[in-house]
Amino acid sequence: MIIYVLYAVLGLILYLFVMKPLTEMIKLKFQFGKECKICFTVFGKEIFDQLKETKENKNPRDIFNKQKTAYNKYQYKFFVTNMLWIIRISIADPLYQKEALINHDLYQKVDPVCHNDLLSKGLVWSKGEQWKKQRKLLSSSFEFDALKKKVPMINEITQSKIEKFSNENVLSSLQSITGLIVIKSFFGIQTDQIYINNTELQVEIANIMNEMAYMRFKSQIQSTKRLIFGTKAWKIFPTKEEKRLLQRVKDMRSIVGDLVQQRIKYFEDSNNSKNNTINENFLNILVNEYLKITNKQQQEATFDQIIQEFITLQFAGTDTTAVLLHHCLYFLASYPQAQDEIRGEVNRCCPSSFINENEINNLKRLSAFISEVLRLKNPAMRPIIRVATQDHKIKDLQIKKGNKYKSIRQGWLVCIDYFLQNQSEKHFENAGQFDYTRWLQDSPIKDDNNFIYIPFSAGPRNCIGSQMALLEVKIILGQILKQYQITRNTNVEVSWEIHFNHQLSPTNAVILNKIK
Repeated sequence: MIIYVLYAVLGLILYLFVMKPLTEMIKLKFQFGKECKICFTVFGKEIFDQLKETKENKNPRDIFNKQKTAYNKYQYKFFVTNMLWIIRISIADPLYQKEALINHDLYQKVDPVCHNDLLSKGLVWSKGEQWKKQRKLLSSSFEFDALKKKVPMINEITQSKIEKFSNENVLSSLQSITGLIVIKSFFGIQTDQIYINNTELQVEIANIMNEMAYMRFKSQIQSTKRLIFGTKAWKIFPTKEEKRLLQRVKDMRSIVGDLVQQRIKYFEDSNNSKNNTINENFLNILVNEYLKITNKQQQEATFDQIIQEFITLQFAGTDTTAVLLHHCLYFLASYPQAQDEIRGEVNRCCPSSFINENEINNLKRLSAFISEVLRLKNPAMRPIIRVATQDHKIKDLQIKKGNKYKSIRQGWLVCIDYFLQNQSEKHFENAGQFDYTRWLQDSPIKDDNNFIYIPFSAGPRNCIGSQMALLEVKIILGQILKQYQITRNTNVEVSWEIHFNHQLSPTNAVILNKIK
């Protein structure tokens, strides 16, 4: 009897982990032929091999090098692999990418930190009507006229912070700048320093998110645990590192909760919810919505949502922009002639200590430089992974939501790999070379369908903060170029790894030397 039970269990395992995903992959291969590249694994070995090769400097120090090499060789439309029983399909063809991005309601974004109390209710990961409401509430703060008002504040923060710039951890210094800009501009918190665990709040939020997202790559066992148990995985045989992270999350949420509660009390005490200044920042907008609710249970849920919105927008505004700045500094250090040319443009167009909004429009070389960095080393090189929530077709590609079970982990995972187009000879001359002057030409992109170069994604769920990010990057880089010569740190070996974002490591890859 026992032997038959064992046979049944083995048969079920064989079906779930081998036959089920392999059958789907073979079907796609038969349908698309050489336009579909498949790679069968059992425990997601493919991604862990890439991580290992990156650390050992076997794949030109870039985790995505293997995909770029394979794409340029085979020019496939789709790359299909699996994580246990779940199909993961990476879309490389821009026509299919366009359809997937436009029809965003067919998917749910996968939260990389896999924790219910951090990002799941924020703007980036929320869904349906809740997402529409949040986007509508916050969109006015990202309009051009609203952003222009932030220019003096961005200059002030940047100038005060770069005086204390640390070459020991350049990324952390950049996070301190970008995070403080977010805190002051979108949450109206005037204090310069909110510390938690001896680290500025904005930097600690970024560190926690990166470490939690990277946890899924620590080992195949931890990755499998998260795949099977989802958010519950943090409580199943947690390691010491996981326990420490969860305590940091608790401490951080407590600080943010206090800030939110202070703002609620301010409006309750002084009746400021009726004041016309209510729409000046995100926190006021969210608190105003909270105060309209009378049901206690709904109030508690909304309070939690405000905390998660704070964390989401603080992290998104801090980390991605800081990582992009870090990448830009590395390329400025790597191409001294480009650095001299752009510094000359900044000094010529922006003669005063502040860089104003009118001067920013004249920084053509700086804008072109940033565009080239985004083309080659975008922090969002592989944007947020999506999971299918219903069966549907992208053109002639059938995507499946999985079986009858309700877990979203049953659906196919869909990745939009637009970085492959950015580095393809099909669309860019000398695509593998860094040449910022290509963006000074009238038509730098060949065979463009407006979905080839999309550094901030595209469609209804594109990055709401793209203009804000570019504004910050131009001002911060301009201020740094005015005061510093940027060189590479020859004492370190650099690599392009994956944490939450595609990120240059180590964090001291460049050195800033004061110009005398």
